[in-house]
Formats: sequence, structure tokens, C-alpha cells
Amino acid sequence: MAAFLEAIRSCDGCTLCCKVFRIETLQKAAGSWCPHCKVGNGCAIYEDRPPECRGFQCGYLCEPELDERWKPSVAKFFLWTEPGNQRLAIHVDPQRPDAWRREPYYSSIKQWAVEAVASGSQVAVFVGMHIWVILPDRDVDLGICSPGELTVTTKTATPGGVRYDAFKISSDDPRASNFAPPTFSMTAVVAGATREEPTTGRTR
Repeated sequence: MAAFLEAIRSCDGCTLCCKVFRIETLQKAAGSWCPHCKVGNGCAIYEDRPPECRGFQCGYLCEPELDERWKPSVAKFFLWTEPGNQRLAIHVDPQRPDAWRREPYYSSIKQWAVEAVASGSQVAVFVGMHIWVILPDRDVDLGICSPGELTVTTKTATPGGVRYDAFKISSDDPRASNFAPPTFSMTAVVAGATREEPTTGRTR
């Protein structure tokens, strides 16, 4: 995990990341509560928490434009800019798998998708290892993605206009070397940067 930006808020009782993420150091599976988590309070080993947790900050903590409705304990998902690629990941509580489809969230996610493809970025929703890549005109269900697989978004000119598609490939696939993205930035997406490289993300 890695920091989103500089935190401007506190977690204030939100502990959703302690449930959703897989923490290898603690041998904690994704979608299950960490044994050290005091749900609704915080971490019982905060001073000695593993590096995966120590370096993590979700989008709500860092982005001033996200109001209280986007607090993960309220929304039932959180935003995370993944290190080393340009994907904005939306990690959803597996007990509330459709939370991201509700308003005011879904329309904002779709707008981010419009701005993301224009800047060579990618927006993806995770419910466990099940992934949807969010495109301007549709949501592409890629099913279960294994660790190390890449999700790729491509842009093709057609007689009817530009078409965006998404698919997944193994990181061992020779084509994977063609999809080496710069780091995603929510600021760049909001600003509408104009890069047009194919976009890729690596499954955790």
C-alpha cells in the first residue's frame, strides 16, 4: 500500500481498510476483519502496525473535495491511488457489493472515468478479487483477477467514433511490456491531462 496524498483528515472511527485489504505481514485475508482491529475505533497495535498499514491513506483522508458522504464507513468503499500505476481503485466492502452503484457515488465515478480515459488513466472497482473497469459508456466486468494479472484499457478509433475497451492479461504475457503506465494522479484526472497511452493496472 502507499499514501494517496498528504492527509488532511483523521480516520475518526472508520476502520473499513482493516477489513477490505489483504495484509500479508499479518496473514490476514481480504474481506475479513484484522484481529488487531477494534471495529469503529482503531488499531490495537497502531504503534507497531505493519508497513502495509503504516504507508496507507485512502482518498477520503487526503482529498478536500470528498465530503462526509465519501467517508468509507458511510460509503462502504474507499478510494485508493495504487503505487506504480495510474489506476484509481475503488475497494468495496464485500458485504455491500453494490455500494459503489448508489448515488451520489456512481455519477461521480462515471465522471472520473470520462476524465481518466482522456488522460490515459483508469478507474476500477474491486469487490474482493472481482474487478470492474469503469469506462465512460459502460462498466466492464472482468470477473476474478488473480494476483499479478494486468487490467488494460485501450482506445480505438472506429467509424462511429472512439471506442474504449478493457481486458485482462497475465503479467507474463509478452504484450504486458507494452503497457507500462505513469503514476495515476487524481489531480491530473480532475485537471483533464491529455496523455493517450494505453492504461494498465496490476491486481494486488
